[in-house]
Amino acid sequence: MDSLDLTERDMTVVYRDRTFVLRAYRGAQQWLGIIIENRTPIRYGLAPAVDAATCLAAAVGFVAAPVDAAGEPRGITR
Repeated sequence: MDSLDLTERDMTVVYRDRTFVLRAYRGAQQWLGIIIENRTPIRYGLAPAVDAATCLAAAVGFVAAPVDAAGEPRGITR
């Protein structure tokens, strides 16, 4: 074996009061992503990426947008 090619990358993201699991996986020479919150996959329309880092970065951006739009969780003031 010349090189190690792991075909999955996982990341846990805690953003404000919500927790997401992001997975980038390789299929057909491109990286695709899955976003999961509370054991439920979230549908999104992000394009495939050339590497895992780009795929995960796009998923983090996708997760941050609706959480930011929802505002602060109840009971928290700054």
